[in-house]
Amino acid sequence: DAGTYELVEEKPDGGLTVRLHGKRLDGTWTLVPAALDGNEKNWLLLRKRDDDGPAGLRNDYRPMLATLAEQLPAGDERLFEVKWDGYRALGYVRGGDAKLVSRNGNDLTGRFPDVARALAQTVRSPDCVVDGEVCALDEKGRPSFSAMQQGKRDTPIVYAVFDVLEIDGAPVLDLPLKERRERLEQLLDLRGGKTVQLSAAFDDGQALLDAATEQGLEGVMAK
Repeated sequence: DAGTYELVEEKPDGGLTVRLHGKRLDGTWTLVPAALDGNEKNWLLLRKRDDDGPAGLRNDYRPMLATLAEQLPAGDERLFEVKWDGYRALGYVRGGDAKLVSRNGNDLTGRFPDVARALAQTVRSPDCVVDGEVCALDEKGRPSFSAMQQGKRDTPIVYAVFDVLEIDGAPVLDLPLKERRERLEQLLDLRGGKTVQLSAAFDDGQALLDAATEQGLEGVMAK
């Protein structure tokens, strides 16, 4: 290809955003560190949506809320997950940049900047929305809201992702849970770090509940 380019932004981590004017490539692109296998030489080149580009991307998703129950619901079609104890957060990725939004619509990106950066590097789509929980882990690797409140510098912070709402700018809310789960697994590239995690799902709810109780966790989620 041949043409010209404009430097739009240069980030402290070496990332670049440029606007290309070529015969084949025309638009805004961002180069971000990926470190998919821990190698700092790995980078991702992502197409960004220009300000006057395609409209219609939603920024008003709301997390699905659970109903408290004393017993596990019946049904063979359910999936069960550990109840994460942290901050519920929707992860919006727009043009390769990530933002975290709480269940009440508050911006959590400034509070958890490392999580936002890790999410942008983990997803395989420049425009997507995932649902999860930002958690602090205690010395045994368990989610602990108390550890989050203490805010010790060496406390591991993770983003446990358990659902996907949008992929490549297209909502997937109407898809069945298990199909969304499959697409979520395809969306996340978890080889590069430990900050973003896929919340494990199980078919045996009672066995998971027994294990969660034994480890002192909050409980389980049935979906």
